[in-house]
Amino acid sequence: RREFIQRLKLEATLNVHDGCVNTICWNDTGEYILSGSDDTKLVISNPYSRKVLTTIRSGHRANIFSAKFLPCTDDKQIVSCSGDGVIFYTNIEQDAETNRQCQFTCHYGTTYEIMTVPNDPYTFLSCGEDGTVRWFDTRIKTSCTKEDCKDDILINCRRAATSVAICPPVPYYLAVGCSDSSVRIYDRRMLGTRATGNYAGRGTTGMVARFIPSHLSNKSCRVTSLCYSEDGQEILVSYSSDYIYLECLICYRDGLKKQVKLHKAIEEGEDLGLELRNFFNLLHPLRCRFRLRQQHLPQKVLILLPCYLLQTVNRGSLLRHLDTIHIIS
Repeated sequence: RREFIQRLKLEATLNVHDGCVNTICWNDTGEYILSGSDDTKLVISNPYSRKVLTTIRSGHRANIFSAKFLPCTDDKQIVSCSGDGVIFYTNIEQDAETNRQCQFTCHYGTTYEIMTVPNDPYTFLSCGEDGTVRWFDTRIKTSCTKEDCKDDILINCRRAATSVAICPPVPYYLAVGCSDSSVRIYDRRMLGTRATGNYAGRGTTGMVARFIPSHLSNKSCRVTSLCYSEDGQEILVSYSSDYIYLECLICYRDGLKKQVKLHKAIEEGEDLGLELRNFFNLLHPLRCRFRLRQQHLPQKVLILLPCYLLQTVNRGSLLRHLDTIHIIS
C-alpha cells in the first residue's frame, strides 16, 4: 500500500473554489465529485470532463469541513457541516431560501464530519468539538434550531469527537476518533437517542473495541481521519502531527473457526455481550504505519485517505491543495 501511494501521480487539476478545499467525496457511481471549501460553496464537478456541473450557495457562514451525498437520492440531496457547528440539509432541486431553512444548529463548537449510512437516504451522523456523535433522521425533521438541543445525541464521548466512519459491510458498526488519541468502535444497535426514546448517553455504552498506538497512550493527539476498508477488516487512521496507521480488526490468532463462529452469531442477532467485547479487546490491531514523504508529492499538499485508497480503482483518487482539487492515479 505504501508503494502504491508513493507511485501516485498528478492526472488533472480542477480549479473550482476560491478558498481552501476541506472536503471531497465521490458519488456512488464514481462519476462526480462533491467538494466544500472555505468559500462556503458546495461544488459538484465531473473530473473526467474537468467541468463544474453545479455550484451551490450552501447557506454556511463558516468554512465547510465535510459534505456528503445522501445515498439513493440520485445525487440530489447533500448534507454538509461547518466550523460554526451548523449542519445544512440541501436539496439541489429546491430554491436557496428553502434550503437555508433546513439547518441543524444542535452542535456547539465546530462540527468536523458528516457520515452517511450505506443505502440509507434518510439518516446521517455527525461529530464535533462538543464531544457528541449525533444521529439525524430527515423523516422526523429537516431542521432544528432548539437551544442546547440533546434530542439526537447518539454518543457523548466527553472529549472532542473529530472523525467518524461506518463499516461498509456491517453498517451498524461505527468507528469514532477522538482528541485523546483513541479510536472507539460502537455497535449502533445498542445505542439510541432521546428522540427514539432509548438514549444511553455514556461514552462506554455500546462500545465493542478501543485501540490506541502505544506511544500515544498518555498523549492527546487528535485523530484527523478514519476510513474502513471495503471488507470492513481494516481501518485507516491518521493523526495530527503523527503517522498514518493501518489497523487490523480481524484476529486470526485463534484460527478462522472462532472468526466464523463470531460472524455467524452477529448475523443471527445474538446478544454477545461480554464475549464480543473480550474478543475485540484481544486484538493487537496495528498492521503498519507510514508517513508520506514530501518528495513523492507536490509541495504543501494534504492527502485525503478514504476507502478507495485501500484498493486499486480505475477512477483515480484525490489530493486537496488550497483552492484546487487534484486528480491523481
